[in-house]
Amino acid sequence: MKGIKALPIKFVLGFAWVALIAIHLPSPAQQVVDVKANYTKSEHMIPMRDGVNLFTAVYAPKDTAQTYPILLCRTP
Repeated sequence: MKGIKALPIKFVLGFAWVALIAIHLPSPAQQVVDVKANYTKSEHMIPMRDGVNLFTAVYAPKDTAQTYPILLCRTP
């Protein structure tokens, strides 16, 4: 193809290296939260309509001064 030159291999490898590093850097919006200090964990077996019991871990906030929204994460 005329007009398109191949990129130097050092440039391509350098760009790939920077991209890999950038993926693993934490974003400024992420905060470290001490789960054991701020939440109470309880574990339950929840019966489903088909008779199967699903293991469920519940993390409830220890701060009861205000109400918090609920977050459900289900995995197969």
